[in-house]
Amino acid sequence: MKAVVKTKHGPGNIEIKDVPIPEIGDDDILIEVKAAGLCGSDIGFVNDSVGGLYPPVILGHEYAGIVSKVGKNVRAWKPGDRVASDNTGSVCGRCYACATANFLVCPQRRGLGYGMDGGFAKYIKILGDTLKVFPGSLLMMPDNMSFEEAALLDPACNAYKAVIQEGGLMPGEDVVVFGVGALGQFSIQAARAGGAARIIAIGLNSDTERFEVAKKNGATDFIYADAVDPVAKVKELTGGEGVALAIDCAGPNIVTKQAIKLVRTAGTIVKIGYDPEPYDESLNEIIDRAVRLIGHFGYDWVTWRNVIKLWEAGKLSLNSIITHSMKISQFNEAIEMIKKQEAIKIILYPEE
Repeated sequence: MKAVVKTKHGPGNIEIKDVPIPEIGDDDILIEVKAAGLCGSDIGFVNDSVGGLYPPVILGHEYAGIVSKVGKNVRAWKPGDRVASDNTGSVCGRCYACATANFLVCPQRRGLGYGMDGGFAKYIKILGDTLKVFPGSLLMMPDNMSFEEAALLDPACNAYKAVIQEGGLMPGEDVVVFGVGALGQFSIQAARAGGAARIIAIGLNSDTERFEVAKKNGATDFIYADAVDPVAKVKELTGGEGVALAIDCAGPNIVTKQAIKLVRTAGTIVKIGYDPEPYDESLNEIIDRAVRLIGHFGYDWVTWRNVIKLWEAGKLSLNSIITHSMKISQFNEAIEMIKKQEAIKIILYPEE
């Protein structure tokens, strides 16, 4: 089968290779991948600028498919089951995070698609040892959900946890979302589902088309951060108070600095985006104004349950952000499109 392989550490080092179909043991599951989403973090894996990467490894952590084979000891799953994955490849099962069912931040965790072979291939193996510790890492798809939609549950869940579970949004509050890529779009939808009064999307002049999608997803106001001062504009839109919640889906440290200034007193900032550079400014202001700054990573079982229920209720659109569909052999072309902001979300399909 063809696969997108990060062959070794360092920028680039991506090959479309023919690799063997994985062999499964008595407790394992083999999934036939039907659709996989290209994530912004895949750019980080290509550039080798984010952690958790263990090459040589097949990339791809947002995927959905059909159970193809199960080991002889497997009882919970059967061939033909339609499934999505939270991309957990392995966890230790013994640390504080695992003991409190916060598996995504287990220090020993390896994620499928960067720590272990992932979904940019025809088949992917799920370890039985992982399912014994964390059975919720594999989820049954609703019968009427497409594989393309199921592949996007991962970023939708990330956004839901940031806005609702960590951000603590209450109906009637105002929200700022920095960045209008996939995570930004789903954060906007989560804020709409949570009853936000005003949802302010902040992007750049290059984001005009993405702003149109954001408007359909529930954004009420739009700020081009390279044209106006976003802090002053947010204060103007909120009558000088600032917003209750800021979601950073962009990453650069300047966004954190702006977020601290545009949230109200006792407001909340949830940081999703990365910046490898050191933060070079005092954080005294978050003390003086009792601002909460929360580092975000992933989701939990409750997140997945609620996001799927929102989709079933027609209150969440998963396919609204899909702009392109391509084959995994076009991976490098797809990465360039994401870098150039020519696409929001690209779905990649496996090849033999």
